[in-house]
Amino acid sequence: MTHRSILLMGLIALGVARPGIAQTETGTPIELGRSFTIPSRILGERRVIDVALPSGYAANAARRYPVFVVLDGEAEHEIAVAIARFYAATAQLPPAIVVGVRNTDRMRDLTPAPVAGFAVPPEAASHGGADRFLAFLAEELLPHLDKSYRTGPMRVLIGHSVGGLFALHALAQRPELFTGYLVMEPAVWWNNQREFEAARAVLRRPAARRARVMLVNTQQLGVDTTQWGGARPMVRHLSVTGETHGSMAAAGLLQGLRTLFADFRPSGWRPGTRPIAMLERYDSLAERVGYAVPIPEASFATAIRMSIHSRYFDDAERALVRMEQALGPSRESRALREQLASERALPAPPGFVQLEFPAHRPTPREAAAFLGRWVTVDEPRLHEVEIRASGDTIVVHDRVQLGNRGGEWFEADDPVIQVTADGTLEWGLPWYRGLAALLVLRGRVLQDGTMQVTRQARGWVPRGPGDDLTRTMRFRRVAP
Repeated sequence: MTHRSILLMGLIALGVARPGIAQTETGTPIELGRSFTIPSRILGERRVIDVALPSGYAANAARRYPVFVVLDGEAEHEIAVAIARFYAATAQLPPAIVVGVRNTDRMRDLTPAPVAGFAVPPEAASHGGADRFLAFLAEELLPHLDKSYRTGPMRVLIGHSVGGLFALHALAQRPELFTGYLVMEPAVWWNNQREFEAARAVLRRPAARRARVMLVNTQQLGVDTTQWGGARPMVRHLSVTGETHGSMAAAGLLQGLRTLFADFRPSGWRPGTRPIAMLERYDSLAERVGYAVPIPEASFATAIRMSIHSRYFDDAERALVRMEQALGPSRESRALREQLASERALPAPPGFVQLEFPAHRPTPREAAAFLGRWVTVDEPRLHEVEIRASGDTIVVHDRVQLGNRGGEWFEADDPVIQVTADGTLEWGLPWYRGLAALLVLRGRVLQDGTMQVTRQARGWVPRGPGDDLTRTMRFRRVAP
């Protein structure tokens, strides 16, 4: 039975098409991508290439995008497109142009020439064309993509099985061609692992210092796996279980791409820093990848909105200018400008305290009176605080029961702010994380040995004071 026959029978079974019943709704086509044919002088044939553009590609004529080149495109291009688009929409991956390269003779194109002593298996009657195929990518396909689309300087080569073998070969032979490699269960048995060893050798050289190599289900390369590029390559070994060799590509693509671009994701706000510092993560990427990485609109908006909430108005203005220079004016940027102007015109709310962390961290000696484990006295719900020395400073761990006794527990290692000149220990309970604010707990040890703790919101004043902001608690020490 042909594929077309199977498809037709499935449609009939679902009631989509039945003899004698008129079709009243044809639906709207959904475009995944487009195919084009490129004549290759190097390969001596025409090759079919599938290209999927990121959402919003047409909206900003100045923006450029990373390129994912997916080998075995007829099988794995659609998977890569779905993963890239879904995770770009949630800012887990940068929006990218996803290119699928369809095969005509897979074993011929993806296997390097056999070396002496390697027995070519009978099923690989056509083989050894990897160098020509690499030349096709370098001299014909990639220039065509750069000419036809708004490509950025970051390219990722994605290969599975024999495609993974080819990706290792490309890394070893032309490390400057791609900046990222996703290598899934590579056929390193070919040539008795020569390509694997050659990739290992090139990763130790300056030519590959910015390479990002994701190795899924293969042996260890034994090179640096701790750096995020820059001075050294970034190499990660990942594992996919519960799949066959043929089915693991979906999970491998998902895990590999997310890991490869982990430092492209927006950073969270760190208490004690200004929200605008969240944009510095993208600035530091330039050294690691060798070009200025575009900042997503959502990251700009978060930093700007949090700057407004915490009344760092000049920071918000600088970030807005940068956002509009990078992405152009938009509905979002105009709304943020209106919010900034409105909040800037208002006086600081009564009781507003700016969230500032002194540069000096309290030492264990300065906090000696507070060290130990404390629990609340005469409270309907338990609140435990452990204060301990950690190196040359201290750590405060809060454990708060949600609801009355018997409820679940919230636990956090809280940011320590300071020990004030009058002997008050201040630390932040992060109820308001995300609003560039903290609920600051201010503890003082009384003459009877108990600790009195008051609360103060800093960096943000909620609409209407609540019990969580005004209550005073008393703790007793239960362990030194």
